[in-house]
Amino acid sequence: MRPSPDRSSQFTPRSAASAADSSPSRPPFRSHPWRAGLLPTLLVACLALVLTFARDARASGTFKLKSTEATEVSGAWHLYVTIEMPKAPLTAHQSMKFLFTKTMAYERSLVDGNAEPVMNRQALQNQTPTVESLDVDFADPSGKVFKGTRFDFGLTRTRGYEAGEYKVEVRTSEGVQVGTMQTLILKGDNAVVDRRAMAFNAKEPKVRKVEGYDGGSAAGTGEPAGAAANQSMGEVTPTGVGQSFVPKEGLNKTPEEEIKVRPQGCGCAVPGMSASSTGAFATGSLSGLGTLGGLACLVGLAALGRRLRGRRRAHA
Repeated sequence: MRPSPDRSSQFTPRSAASAADSSPSRPPFRSHPWRAGLLPTLLVACLALVLTFARDARASGTFKLKSTEATEVSGAWHLYVTIEMPKAPLTAHQSMKFLFTKTMAYERSLVDGNAEPVMNRQALQNQTPTVESLDVDFADPSGKVFKGTRFDFGLTRTRGYEAGEYKVEVRTSEGVQVGTMQTLILKGDNAVVDRRAMAFNAKEPKVRKVEGYDGGSAAGTGEPAGAAANQSMGEVTPTGVGQSFVPKEGLNKTPEEEIKVRPQGCGCAVPGMSASSTGAFATGSLSGLGTLGGLACLVGLAALGRRLRGRRRAHA
């Protein structure tokens, strides 16, 4: 007999089938292109926002130029600035640094085809700023200190400034930036630079050859010009006596170079006696002292002999 198939496993209730049919089918998750690029964009925006706030937090106060253009007067440019701090400083005078970075050079050059100089604007990059350290006064004549002030100063060519465009920045002594960077244009006439081409084919040279003196052969002869000149002049004989390099006054001894000999004698001076008398007196005194010394030695030797003879007799 064949076993009957198990139909219980193939039976599906109506309620379960209807529930399965009624549940909506969910599509699989797909990554859209705009969703993939959204996260990096948000990160970049957050980073830029943080950097902006950090820069604003470091910068303090405001800085403004009265005019972004200054005209040269007697080799200098006069600037008027307005500075305002977040609060009044503790002291009236504050040391501040003005940084001028050159961004554009105005060159006046002579070129071919133009009789007058031509202005050329040359852009500059990575220039080292010129620093001007100045004391800014935040007080009025009565001595009251304010948080803002108007300040003026000058820039001269002797300090290295010339006509062109600059970026101006103000910093405190601690290095904190005040306000934002300003653009300044210095107007004036810089030195003229010759950019014309050099001509090497001049028709009439200014330096001409002189016959008989310059190199080459003499006129009408095949000999060099120098040899002909020597033959015409003949032998060279000396005339006169040349002066010495050292003058006669330099060979004479100066009073400081003269050797001063000390006079002989003991150096004793007796009032009323000349130097010769003093020397004779000193010589006689020394001779007398020598005679007395000799007599004293003889007397001493005689006494020593007597004592020795007395000792010998006592022992005998």
